[in-house]
Amino acid sequence: MLALSDEQHAHLQIAEADTARLNQLLREDRKAGLSGHQWQIAACLASAAADQVQRVAELSGASVGRTWATMARLLRESAARFELASALADVAVDLVVGVSGDVAHDAA
Repeated sequence: MLALSDEQHAHLQIAEADTARLNQLLREDRKAGLSGHQWQIAACLASAAADQVQRVAELSGASVGRTWATMARLLRESAARFELASALADVAVDLVVGVSGDVAHDAA
């Protein structure tokens, strides 16, 4: 069993809450896909969880701290991917709106 200080436990609880909200968001609308705004929220939640896990890493010993630091890095990488998904979702919406606008303009 991993022994955590009260401070580490507090940071870990915040990270767990953020990841629970992230999981809920990602499971909410798998079929329809997430909007750019929802992907941005996912990126913020993953980044916030990474910050808390990084703090746990900083408060840990060397060997255990590396494990926590790796987890923080993976969360940051996920946040970056969610940011990319946000940008791509926004571009897709812009393309659809642009094409729809062109079709409506051509029809008029």
